[in-house]
Amino acid sequence: MSILQNYLTDLEELVNFDSGTQNFAGVTHAAEIMKRHFEALGFTCELVDLGPKAGKGLLARNKPESDVYDVLMNGHLDTVFDDGTAAMRPMSVKDDRAFGPGVSDCKSGVLAIYYALKGADPKDLDRLSICVALNPDEETMSPNSNHWLCELAAKAKRVLVFEAARAGGQLVRSRKGSGNYTVNFKGLASHSGNAFYEGGNAIIAAMRFGLAAAALSDPITGTTVNIGVIKGGSVSNIVCPECEVQINVRFWRNEDEAVMHEALLKLADAVWAPRVTQTLVRTGRIGAMPLSDATKDLVEQMTRAAELENVEIGWVDAGGASDGNHMAEMGVPVIDGCGPAGGGFHADSEFLRLDTVEERIRMISRFLSLI
Repeated sequence: MSILQNYLTDLEELVNFDSGTQNFAGVTHAAEIMKRHFEALGFTCELVDLGPKAGKGLLARNKPESDVYDVLMNGHLDTVFDDGTAAMRPMSVKDDRAFGPGVSDCKSGVLAIYYALKGADPKDLDRLSICVALNPDEETMSPNSNHWLCELAAKAKRVLVFEAARAGGQLVRSRKGSGNYTVNFKGLASHSGNAFYEGGNAIIAAMRFGLAAAALSDPITGTTVNIGVIKGGSVSNIVCPECEVQINVRFWRNEDEAVMHEALLKLADAVWAPRVTQTLVRTGRIGAMPLSDATKDLVEQMTRAAELENVEIGWVDAGGASDGNHMAEMGVPVIDGCGPAGGGFHADSEFLRLDTVEERIRMISRFLSLI
């Protein structure tokens, strides 16, 4: 059988059972399958307990005694799909595409790690210290596994994330960070006819604040402020006493986020309507995956590996976050989209481009020879 045929057989085993993030048994089963594969390569493997709110992760290393990893390879085992989806639409192949829940996000990438290591020059495996970390909760922003991934990344010289390459084959060289904020406005209720000027309209304050916050978006740095939700009021003849605004900030550099955070705090200290006060709380944050000088070197190495294998690739800067963002905060260079190309993620139309499977496996194997 060809590499692609073997790969598809193994991929079908991974795809044809439910492994949504909250299906802990299913996610753990995926970890057990990959444990079997990596142990066949001689890697030391262990299922990692990440607490009662997640399935098991998998840690696989060729030199478990090593304190430094030449490369950390990461992919995630969970999908976004409900139980019953795998039975309803199991993996199928039509022309040059494979379909199924998680076929491209991210089970094709997880499996590509194994095949790239399987196809690598044994001398490279003897020379390098390689760590593979497969986590169970990426689709919910890895709340249970991000600290584990960061601990591993702190010991790594470089990180490859095996989310799928873009549908056109591009890898990801940087990702924006993201910060979420909630602003609660407290005013004073009054009758809009009899006591209009006695009230404190929280909606008016929220709208003015929101416009001022949105104006902080900077096309030069690429930092953006999105006013995503405004909630307040009950009927039109009451001056609204309470309102909530939810904001999302995106940034290419953590330094720009720090500037934006201070600017939002300053806005929250201002008066936006009489008799209305507001409180701003940052409810979530994930740092940027920047295009640092070290990352540029990593991009050049992967580009060279692709050239040596006659693989056409490109690079994109992405506005969305991934586990690469978490690990990049450890100061390590990270690139993403190292898996085979695909698209239609999180939908029934999710697909894997079969023409990119073998070439991406060869590219990663070659990359190992260059580091």
